[in-house]
Amino acid sequence: MQQVRRRTRWTALAATLALGTTGAAGVVAATSAAAAAGCSVDYRVTSQWQGGFQGDVTVTNLGDALPTWELTWTTTSGQQVTQAWNATVTQSGSTVRASGVAWNAQLGADAATSFGFIGTWGGSNPVPTDFALDGVDCTGDVSGPTPSPTPTPDPDPDPDPSEEPSPEPSPTPAPDGPFYVDPGTQGYAAWEQASGTDKALLEKIALTPQAYWVGNWNSAEEERAAVADYTGRAVAAGATPVLAVYAIPGRDCGSHSGGGVAESEYARWIDTVADGIQGSPSIVLEPDALAQLGDCSGQGDRVGYLRYAARVLTEAGGRVYIDAGHSGWLSASEAANRLNQVGFEHAVGFALNTSNYRPTAGERAYGQQISALTGGARFVVDTSRNGNGSNGEWCNPRGRALGERPGVVGGADGLDALLWVKLPGESDGSCNGGPPAGQWWQEIALEMARNAAW
Repeated sequence: MQQVRRRTRWTALAATLALGTTGAAGVVAATSAAAAAGCSVDYRVTSQWQGGFQGDVTVTNLGDALPTWELTWTTTSGQQVTQAWNATVTQSGSTVRASGVAWNAQLGADAATSFGFIGTWGGSNPVPTDFALDGVDCTGDVSGPTPSPTPTPDPDPDPDPSEEPSPEPSPTPAPDGPFYVDPGTQGYAAWEQASGTDKALLEKIALTPQAYWVGNWNSAEEERAAVADYTGRAVAAGATPVLAVYAIPGRDCGSHSGGGVAESEYARWIDTVADGIQGSPSIVLEPDALAQLGDCSGQGDRVGYLRYAARVLTEAGGRVYIDAGHSGWLSASEAANRLNQVGFEHAVGFALNTSNYRPTAGERAYGQQISALTGGARFVVDTSRNGNGSNGEWCNPRGRALGERPGVVGGADGLDALLWVKLPGESDGSCNGGPPAGQWWQEIALEMARNAAW
């Protein structure tokens, strides 16, 4: 996460904000102009929908370092902050107060820190103009949209391409080829060792592309090496690897797959794992993390962690989908609300039904609803074990079946692909007669393969 330097001096400041126009995606931006010595503030409405919006704020300390900091501003049209990340944000009446969390509690000289929030609005959603940092006003002239300057003709008819500004990074494109079949799975090993009817059934699992799960069951360096090996083999085979990243603090709220890295180590862990990525894998980010948001202690700044991971993994070449649970867990509006907190500046969309059994048609319809509430975010559906739908149980239910084979869909309704994220035959946990989570359970693997419609 962002590191800041430290000094302390108090100086009055001026910040000039300009309200930008609304673009095709409905994003309103406020840009900061030059500021007097002290600080500057950049407040942006990065997405907006009926009755709600997401804001990002960057405050830069142009004075001496602050051992702690508090940024305040006044809403003018009834905006209400409902949730925030990378800062502690409270609101009393029209006054909003934001202060640093553990990793950005101090604000050094010439240093900046950023945080985001979700808010509600009605009627209009103007940019605030009266910011103050630790009681020192951040006032300045507020004007309308800043016009683009008239371009000056370039006397050089053959400009040096190195002088041209770098384009904005774009999301990793959707795969246009097959997903990777990993011969290193437990299902593949079981198939190789089987014979007769069992071998024919296990072939359905062994030769179907499945995700590689990355967690903290080994050291970060060992996981980085494993990711490099897996993704490297996929690239060499001309196929798209699929990763499931699963190490967030407070993982699974202490249930069968409980664990995760320490709050202070997650960003470093993500950096290390991302360094091993080869090619352009599809990545399901932190199964259950958003659906369990706030359900247990030890989660830390979970929204901030997901935002950070989405950025780092995307910059490493991944196509990131933030896991959002399934249709039987959160309403579409609540799932969209939580996804909008994380945002889609880097992630291309969200993942549904990971390790669950909900039928594909229902998840697709649910995904369409969420997509409409998240600015058209794309989504993927885990079909590994949903061939017979759900019986209401989530932990090793019997009578289930393998679902549709993975493949790229690229649908106009937002569905990018069907994936096998959960590896069929690997236990959900010590329940319904199963072994510990992640261990191979041949009995249930054969049952699901036998019950498959193909």
